Amino acid sequence: MLVGVVRKNRLEECRALLRQPEMSQFDLLELRLDACADLSIEGAASLLDSSPQPVIFTLRSRDEGGGFGGSEDERLDLLEKLIRLQPGAMDLEAHIPAERLARIYSLSPGTRRIISRHDFAQTPSSLAGLRLMVEGMRHRFYDPQAIYKVATLARSTLDALRMLVFCREQRQRGLQLAGIAMGEDGQSTRILANWAHGTLAYCPADRNDASPTSTPSLARLGQIFADELCGAYNYRRTGKDTRVYGLIGDPVAQSLGHIYHNAANKAADCDAVYVKWRLEPEELEEGLALLRRLGVQGLSVTMPLKAAVLPHIGSGADDVRVIGAANTLRLQPDGWRGANTDGAGATETLPFSLRGKTVAVLGAGGAARAFMLEAGRRGARLLVFNRSTDKALPGLPPGGAIRPLDRLHELGRLSYDLIVNALPRHLDVPFEQIPFRPGRLALDLSYNKASRFLALAAAAGCATMDGTEMFYRQAALQRAFWGLPG
Repeated sequence: MLVGVVRKNRLEECRALLRQPEMSQFDLLELRLDACADLSIEGAASLLDSSPQPVIFTLRSRDEGGGFGGSEDERLDLLEKLIRLQPGAMDLEAHIPAERLARIYSLSPGTRRIISRHDFAQTPSSLAGLRLMVEGMRHRFYDPQAIYKVATLARSTLDALRMLVFCREQRQRGLQLAGIAMGEDGQSTRILANWAHGTLAYCPADRNDASPTSTPSLARLGQIFADELCGAYNYRRTGKDTRVYGLIGDPVAQSLGHIYHNAANKAADCDAVYVKWRLEPEELEEGLALLRRLGVQGLSVTMPLKAAVLPHIGSGADDVRVIGAANTLRLQPDGWRGANTDGAGATETLPFSLRGKTVAVLGAGGAARAFMLEAGRRGARLLVFNRSTDKALPGLPPGGAIRPLDRLHELGRLSYDLIVNALPRHLDVPFEQIPFRPGRLALDLSYNKASRFLALAAAAGCATMDGTEMFYRQAALQRAFWGLPG
């Protein structure tokens, strides 16, 4: 169920928000009454009457990341009065004494029970730690009809993956559990809520919501608005049988992969979803193990993991070994199978055949090597410039020379038809030394950011292309490798 969180400083602001037509997109509306400075029982009753959807009442103390500043006894007394209004659900913390919890809930038997625990400092470092947390909550207050909500701070993507594994496995055991890894690295637990546990997925109801200053700022990162969740990630179409795919690497925030793949999934009526996971090299081994345990069907791989994944590939095309990098993984019964779609993705979008053409390539990383291999197969002659010059590169004849980047000026006496920049954006490269040839094509394999390389090429009269079309083509080839339509 999609929950819109209403968090305003004044009751009238809450009422105004509840009148907005976009509130109908939510299944439930959580009224964060602890944020209302003018809270009263009469005011809460009017909000209940004004709401177009069933309501969750929440009155969180400051110690629990909320805004209620009174004593705990005052808060519990107020909760008893609020539940008599018979909201659709009430969220109460697991630390409340069991006798008091039972007493509060007994005042409105029809109100759905949500038992919650928050940790704004960390996520347990193991599945056993998460299990102990939830078992402790259920031991204190057992209710087979309640939803147990666990929200912990994700300090890495591994925390989010552990939360997803835990929720997925508890769902198979019949436990109603809502697991949230708060923070930017935990966003996938919100996107995949329908798939992981199928209970509650929380979104801000208003982009201008008033969050209590006591809530740690890191915990608010990773929140996702309903229009993005349902639009970019097809949330309403996902469920426990949805096939999950994703991107791993660092950084991943700038990638448009989720836009492309989820749009293709929707267009093909394909029950699949694609998300992004920021993984650093030292997290790769555990990350891949957790992703495999989750049953994630396929992965896109970006920097700096394209070479690092090779030891984890049980089988793959010979090209992956030749290139020394994989940008695509597919889960098989015996592990991960690898492929590289970068080279074909780049060469298939060029406006001319490469046969008999001379191509100058700047860089020798994974994408560059994939391009070189494919360009060489298509009959191109390669001129390569790179920071290090002692690599054996696909597409170059044995003993083929690699020139250092500080000799880019030599392109003035070398004829070429296409010049390709495959260097990372953060490098300080002397592109000004390049004698760009008017009428030739300059291609930058990166996309989604301004390119100094292409700006200089265009100023010199070159035709230019960034990596956008390459990205879409290689993504389509990834889908074919995964067995997805589109």
